[in-house]
Amino acid sequence: MAGDALTNLVRPAQPFPERSKELERLTGVKARFVDPEKTKTLVSTLAPLVSPKWGESNYANPVFGTVGIRGYQGGATPEERHIEFHELGHLNPRNKGLHSYFGVAGRALEGISDATGNLPPLDLAAGLALQYADAPEEDRAERFAAKYAERGNFKAPVIDAEGRSEYGDDLREQGDRLADSAIERMVNPFGLRTKVESFINAQRAKPLQEELTRSLPSYRKMLRETDSPTTPEIMRESERLSNLERRIRDLGLQPQF
Repeated sequence: MAGDALTNLVRPAQPFPERSKELERLTGVKARFVDPEKTKTLVSTLAPLVSPKWGESNYANPVFGTVGIRGYQGGATPEERHIEFHELGHLNPRNKGLHSYFGVAGRALEGISDATGNLPPLDLAAGLALQYADAPEEDRAERFAAKYAERGNFKAPVIDAEGRSEYGDDLREQGDRLADSAIERMVNPFGLRTKVESFINAQRAKPLQEELTRSLPSYRKMLRETDSPTTPEIMRESERLSNLERRIRDLGLQPQF
């Protein structure tokens, strides 16, 4: 019956129901864990139609509380346990931001743009969404995973002083490149590249400069208070600040120290 088929998509059978209960007891977050390669869900049915790339990913559906992990074996490996807690981070009702409601907007827009010929306005929207919706939501999920890494027995993801993750940084860089490409294709035909690009780059550099300005005093204090400038914490912060400087220079501006 059609109703039964829809119910199965919305509330699919779980291969490891006891594992779901264990994770709920540990985190307080309830979810249904399935393997979308074996069990059809609403997301695994619809996502590939929007974006083939997104359709191949693990996911958390906050509407129905379903987590899909490809090849799921009930947390059998450290890598899989990391994914479990990461996806529960998306379902975690606490610490949500506006980005939490649009956390895959960039990847969805990118898929639509790919399917419709990569129109520059769509690529620009996708690039900005990757940076300001997808990336901060993945940061939130990674912070949640890091919180439970010891109890979950997996390696904690690296979270920087601003609460950003390597996963989120990858999406920010992808969004940067996609938006850059879109802007170039939009303004070059009209001879407005220099003026428009300079304005847009100045706006994009502004939060990077603000973050650099905020972070430098604490970094300098760390250096003053240690006998070894090569501790892991200092090295990570140095690398992060250098990345901020590079991204500002890549936008054609000079970092302010």
